[in-house]
Amino acid sequence: MSNLDNLVAEILQQAQKEANRILTKTKAENLEFTEKENKKIQREVDVIEQKSKEEAISLKERILSNANLKSRDMILQAKEELVNEVLSRVLEKLKKIDSDSYLNFVGNTLKSLNISKNAKVILTKEMKEVAGDEVFGYKVSDDTVESGCSIKDGNVIYNNEFSNLLEFNKEDLEREILKKIFG
Repeated sequence: MSNLDNLVAEILQQAQKEANRILTKTKAENLEFTEKENKKIQREVDVIEQKSKEEAISLKERILSNANLKSRDMILQAKEELVNEVLSRVLEKLKKIDSDSYLNFVGNTLKSLNISKNAKVILTKEMKEVAGDEVFGYKVSDDTVESGCSIKDGNVIYNNEFSNLLEFNKEDLEREILKKIFG
């Protein structure tokens, strides 16, 4: 049995060597595979991190851009409100101008228009009482306006009410007001 024991021992020894060789090879392959997978995972992590950084930068830029737009809109709205307030005050002052200044305005308006002698001048209620039935050689209409004047020549009405004149010239007035206030 000693030969048999020796043979079994030799087979076991060879099997042990083979098992150790396979185990060593497997460990090396496993280590190589793990390193490859770790590198692959790291590359994917790097790509994800880069995309995240780019998205964060893009998001930051969009937020800043939106904030700048809102800020600009708020400034424009504040300026528009300021201009409207100034024009509103101007209109109130124009409605209260003295009769000499008012009649001077009506006279200049009549001179600037090419109207017939049959035209009628439409005045404010207060100025109609001051002017009477005729102003600058034109008949005063029974109708009245809130401010300024209007001239009716046949079917054509020239609207020179202060509110209408301010609205018509609003763009130019707005530029001038903002230029005077903000330089």
